[in-house]
Amino acid sequence: MVKLYSDPHCPNSHRTRIVLAGKELPVETTELEADNLPADFLKINPYGKLPTVIDRDIVFFESAVVNEYLDERYPHPPLKPGSPAERAQMRLAVLQLERELYPLYADTRNSRKKKEAVGKIKTYLSSLDSYLARQKYFIGEQYTLADVTLMPILWRLESIGVDTASWNNLEDYMDRLFERPAFERSLSEFEQMLRDY
Repeated sequence: MVKLYSDPHCPNSHRTRIVLAGKELPVETTELEADNLPADFLKINPYGKLPTVIDRDIVFFESAVVNEYLDERYPHPPLKPGSPAERAQMRLAVLQLERELYPLYADTRNSRKKKEAVGKIKTYLSSLDSYLARQKYFIGEQYTLADVTLMPILWRLESIGVDTASWNNLEDYMDRLFERPAFERSLSEFEQMLRDY
């Protein structure tokens, strides 16, 4: 059984919960708060990073690493494209989202930075809406780890005051993502309360 240490508020933990739910793996989940980690967890992961996964007595952390590991260890259904070029595109997309969109979301939690961060998120979403006019998912026609990386931020948009109604392609994309049974199973109680669900 996979052991998961997860923060119920954190988009990074949410990403891994989406992957685990999609793989339909038996999971023992322990919910922790990143700013109040118990000593017994820090013995397992001295870096204090969430999510943390233990599988076959091996400890993994950093969401992108954990999710790629889970997809390779439990390959059905696959969350990576078949071709090397598309896998590289997917990894670049995940890296870009981690470097650009995730910090902007974090800045929305800071009252001094929120207005600017929300403006930049809206600019990103407008561009994404145009991009999604040409394809079903972030990397072409296949649902991948790039979509998994984007889903938690998209789910939280309403809670930071971002209305997506004017972006039809984005709204259709979000519907495709949020209607997936694995997404529904991945939500913590906190995340369920973020939107009219």
